[in-house]
Amino acid sequence: MTEPVSAYISESYGAVHTGDGTQLNVYLAAASTRVQDKVGPSLRGITDHDGDWLDQRFVAPGGMQRARSLLRTHSVVLLSGPPGSGRRAAALKLLHELANGTGGLYELPDTEDDSGSVLDAVEPNTGDRLLLDLSVVDETHYLSLQSRLLGFRAKLIERGARLAVVLPHRHAYLQGVDLKHYTAEITKPASRDVLSRYLQLDNIRPPTEEMAAHGMATYLARVPVREIAELSDRIRDLRDKGTPGGFPNWRDRAIKRVADRSAEVAADLATHHSGRRRALLLALAMFHESSPATVLHTAGALLAVLSHPPSDQPRLEQADLSRELTELGAETGPDGLVQFRTHNYDRGVRDHFWMYFPDLTEQLRRWIRDCLAWPGLGEDERGPVITRFAEQCLNSGRPDDLLWLAESWTGHHGHIRLIPDAAQVLVHGLAHEQYGQRFRQQIYDWSTTKTLPQNLKQVLVLVCSQAMRRSHPYQALVRLHHLDRRADGRVADTARTAVLGLAHSDDRMYRLLLQRVSPSLAEAGWARDFGLFLALTQSVPLVAARDVRTGLTEGWAAVFRRLPLEQWQPYALSWFAAVTDAPGPEQLLDVLVNACQNEAVLLGVLYQLALDWERSRPRRPGVTGLLIEKINLAQGLDHLVPAV
Repeated sequence: MTEPVSAYISESYGAVHTGDGTQLNVYLAAASTRVQDKVGPSLRGITDHDGDWLDQRFVAPGGMQRARSLLRTHSVVLLSGPPGSGRRAAALKLLHELANGTGGLYELPDTEDDSGSVLDAVEPNTGDRLLLDLSVVDETHYLSLQSRLLGFRAKLIERGARLAVVLPHRHAYLQGVDLKHYTAEITKPASRDVLSRYLQLDNIRPPTEEMAAHGMATYLARVPVREIAELSDRIRDLRDKGTPGGFPNWRDRAIKRVADRSAEVAADLATHHSGRRRALLLALAMFHESSPATVLHTAGALLAVLSHPPSDQPRLEQADLSRELTELGAETGPDGLVQFRTHNYDRGVRDHFWMYFPDLTEQLRRWIRDCLAWPGLGEDERGPVITRFAEQCLNSGRPDDLLWLAESWTGHHGHIRLIPDAAQVLVHGLAHEQYGQRFRQQIYDWSTTKTLPQNLKQVLVLVCSQAMRRSHPYQALVRLHHLDRRADGRVADTARTAVLGLAHSDDRMYRLLLQRVSPSLAEAGWARDFGLFLALTQSVPLVAARDVRTGLTEGWAAVFRRLPLEQWQPYALSWFAAVTDAPGPEQLLDVLVNACQNEAVLLGVLYQLALDWERSRPRRPGVTGLLIEKINLAQGLDHLVPAV
């Protein structure tokens, strides 16, 4: 059956309306925009379309030929190498090369969640090409997966599938001897060749001597492959804006935009002795290009968090804000917003404080918490501040500061206007190469907590359905299912809509959710799973697949025994309609009959429903004759001729 079953759904999964009304919907819309526009694009899933994009830009690293040979010969390849060498891009390229029209390109989850080891839970389809990125997993998870890898390889060979694994460089000493035969060492490709490839795609072809400038060579030698693409983008932007001076000027300005200002900031900071001046300096660096009032307010908030004593000098005897900002090297533009005169100086200030005042990091996170809770901060100021703070936390190895902020802003007493801020904080963490797994794990832990605050539930539904699903759909669905099971109040509709939307977006996701829901119904562990299962029955594009029919049969059997007739009747009637409306889906009737498990009362109820439904629609093809044939067959009475 290739077309979905037409359905009558008795529950509402339409536009979201919650107890807090229009105001909440406004903040949810703002959160959605923030997630998608500000940080969402950095969370990329993998598809063959991505492979096509990569083909145009890929420069082969060292070890690529051995990796290609291993994957084709043994169905699996393990890619080792230091961070920044291009291991993940190499894995994607290798898998994309093997596209043959069967199977798909998928990334396996890097957390085990409640489904056990991913290599035990996943059943590859014929021709599938799978990526497993273990670059940041811990020792226990890595050892667990190694012990299952050879068994999983047998499944790959049986089904003509392939698997590329990115190994964790820091745990190289833990690799088992039996896996070294499948390992290829990846070394970073020549950075200048990578940049040249990107520039050529934008029709920028500088001569060799301009590419070999000392500043360029120094910069390229210290950055990972992924940052070379960002440099190319900056050069292209300068070209497109009509910046004069040709490639040498575009090159130098693009590199200057990320110049290290730490020495300059350190020297300047030594001249600013007062706590007020330093607070203004950091406030301006964090709230760069904000109004003078915002800078002053946030500087005062920083002094309060640090319990800094107030000045003994009367305010009118002190310098005004304009002079103080000027002495800090800042100016107010025609738009009324304050910024430093030196490009990238604001980042240098932030870097300096996080590096050389590590004892203040907990106070700084409380400062950001309080500043974002201030109603006077505009929507256009909030997003950039969160981006800057997230960058510092992640660069300094403090991802938990972002998790702490998300919890603080969405606690039982948190205001709904902070929902967009909490969502953005989490997506920054999810998008980070090193700490993304830490955030996915924490979101899983939250999703399995029964007493979670409503605002945090709302944020998690949004983040999983709009951000995590793009890069890790398997894990997103698991978390959304847990949230749906525990949903109440205003989150109930949004969680249900989100989990069903993801399940119906992809056959694998449908199978995964059905496999999770159906067994739980027999145990009656989660009441909301009954409604979720019935909603899943209203679109069954895979009924021809045996595993799907098994799951549907198991689910219907539990529904028949645990729910009253009036709750499941509309869903059964929609299946009768599907059988008569389109040729082929007779297997829907097989599922219903088998779910009765030869109980005469249930079979009688089902037959009477079909008979009443058919009589109410005299001009439509009958279903009772077909149904009684299947009932007789199930009872071993297929030799009888049905009386219709």
